[in-house]
Amino acid sequence: MARVTTEERQKVIIDEAINIIHEGGFESLSIRELASKVKISEPAIYRHFLNKEDIILGILSRISEFDFLLEKNLEGNSTSSEKLKAFIQFHFNFLQKNKEMTSILFSEDIFNQSEILKNKLMRIIDYRRKLLMGIIDLGKTEKQIKEIETIDLVTMILGFIRLTVLEWRLSEFSFDLSKRGGTVIKAINQMIAK
Repeated sequence: MARVTTEERQKVIIDEAINIIHEGGFESLSIRELASKVKISEPAIYRHFLNKEDIILGILSRISEFDFLLEKNLEGNSTSSEKLKAFIQFHFNFLQKNKEMTSILFSEDIFNQSEILKNKLMRIIDYRRKLLMGIIDLGKTEKQIKEIETIDLVTMILGFIRLTVLEWRLSEFSFDLSKRGGTVIKAINQMIAK
């Protein structure tokens, strides 16, 4: 049997940590439970991660990878309208495929435990906010988006995304989030397009 690399083991640990949080909430994540699910010893977990906070940082790093994929996806679109549609739809498509990530993103108690985690999440939010601001400013330059304060439009769009995902999560994922994205995009476009 081939030996598992450090990176592969860390990925498995993070995957299982996400599943534990998804199934039972942040408070259900313990090193003992995680070691049991991954089928390794508790000391082996500590060889890969310092503590629970370090595991959550690993999860947040995975969310940062989402930002890289999002930015790559936006490069294929030339107009602000196309970029905005792609920005919104990419969120819904990603979460449709990775619904367990909503348990992390909507678990405020995780981030209230640690300034390090809170700051890491804020950097992720700021990055997305700046990316969206650039799209909106481009749309204003192209005369495609109404002259509304950019930060207000960003808040509105991110709020639409968050509220739609929260509704999907609370309904126990009962509707197709990717399809709902089209409805959200249409509504946002009607409100902000010139």
